Amino acid sequence: MIATSKAGEAIRKPIECQVNVLPIYGSLIHQVAYEGPCRFGGAEELTKEFDERATAMGFKAFQDRMDALWADDKDVNLLPAKGVYCTDEFYFTVEQFDELDAAVAECDVIFIFGNPMPRLVREMGQRYTKPMIILTNSGAITLSELSELINRGRKDAFGAIDWKEADLMIHCFKAVKALANTRILKMIRHESDCYLTDDFKCGENAFGVMQTSINLHEVMDQLTNGDGTGNHTLPLRTACNLNDEDEAEAERITDELIAGADEVWMDRDKILKAVRFTVLARKLMDHFQCNAFTAQCKECCATTRINEEQVTFCLNHSLNNEAKICSACEGDVNAAVAITIMASLSGCAPYQGNNTPVVMEDGQIVSKNWFSEQPCTKEFDNQLYCLWHAVPNRYMDGYDGDENPYAVGPFAAGGRFGATIRRDFTKDAGKVATIMRLNPTATKMLIIKGDVVGGTGYERFGCPEGIYYKVQDRDGLFRAQLEFGCHCVAVFGDYTEELEKLAEILGVEAVLFD
Repeated sequence: MIATSKAGEAIRKPIECQVNVLPIYGSLIHQVAYEGPCRFGGAEELTKEFDERATAMGFKAFQDRMDALWADDKDVNLLPAKGVYCTDEFYFTVEQFDELDAAVAECDVIFIFGNPMPRLVREMGQRYTKPMIILTNSGAITLSELSELINRGRKDAFGAIDWKEADLMIHCFKAVKALANTRILKMIRHESDCYLTDDFKCGENAFGVMQTSINLHEVMDQLTNGDGTGNHTLPLRTACNLNDEDEAEAERITDELIAGADEVWMDRDKILKAVRFTVLARKLMDHFQCNAFTAQCKECCATTRINEEQVTFCLNHSLNNEAKICSACEGDVNAAVAITIMASLSGCAPYQGNNTPVVMEDGQIVSKNWFSEQPCTKEFDNQLYCLWHAVPNRYMDGYDGDENPYAVGPFAAGGRFGATIRRDFTKDAGKVATIMRLNPTATKMLIIKGDVVGGTGYERFGCPEGIYYKVQDRDGLFRAQLEFGCHCVAVFGDYTEELEKLAEILGVEAVLFD
């Protein structure tokens, strides 16, 4: 992967986190052989020795099943399983909870199976604040335990009907953990509630996401090579000015970017300017202990600094996202949250774009300045959406896969600056795309599954590059989307089930279109 840099390597990437899962196997071991209202069996089946053997066998089967699912899963860190047993006097000892205290402190999720007994679940629910998943396929009695927790206000207690759902939940908790560890560096011109861009904060600090703002002029002045002892905007402060080592890194990335491209439509020195910004952005993220990035395009553009420096932020977003550093256009914190979620669930580098219906009149596209006519636009007259922007990347088909074919072209038509990665989305026809965005209050999640039928904008300037996709109800989607905003985030593949489960875990309403 070309997109790494020394600063980028130092950044802790939330989507690389593992979910620490504490498995607990519960069991009841009778001390005396007897039958009664809830106990029956042959003489041998009623002994303490039989219960101990059955418990040992159940615990081993539990461990074997978890190992098969998660031992080699890079997203899951399976902590040593705990067997928590009680006698038919139905109490648990202080020593048992002393041991659990230490184990729970290390985990993100508690996963319970077996015959845990209502008393254990209730005590754990009072004692610990970590989310709990109870695998309920061992018997309907566990439904009562979950009901008790939920009705006491524990909205983070979940029942999994089978191992498949348990696995789905565990991977959703990876996304929850990634969000809780996301710290966004947001480049601004000025703070305002009247943004020119699609800047929806997705609820202040929703899901644990935090942000730090930095002014455009401070950033642009640090593009100047210096010894770090200050610059025009930060005269007395130690600054993150690019140094000779940073310049060498930018040169390396530029050469590799050009060498790997199918086509290059701009001069090397202007590509280098865009790469230098990426190196600086990562250096600043490392300095401010941030691990995600966004920048207000239009407000910053109005200063003319972008034109002066011949830098747009598009390549930075593309290179960051493929390096597992979530990076969103136009200062859109909501989109950065969506990128973190989609990258965590899919293992792919997401693509952010303007999600808009393709409107046709008399067989012609109304907004030809954004959309190019393709066979699909006539075949599916007024049935299509387009997700378009200038930030595709080379690992949209998976971080662990091969680098996708790409070109490098300019964003600016006249000055031919502002390097962007171009992807020929026409070649993605036939794929399924999953597209997502949260509403500004972080109470609803829009989930779209679309059939990709074409692409647009590969050879054009600016933002009009993206996918045409078909949904069952284009107009219904448009009306629903009015509550969510324009920017949406896409990955290839069907992740609707994962997103619906994540919405349940986060406590937000899922709004699904397919």
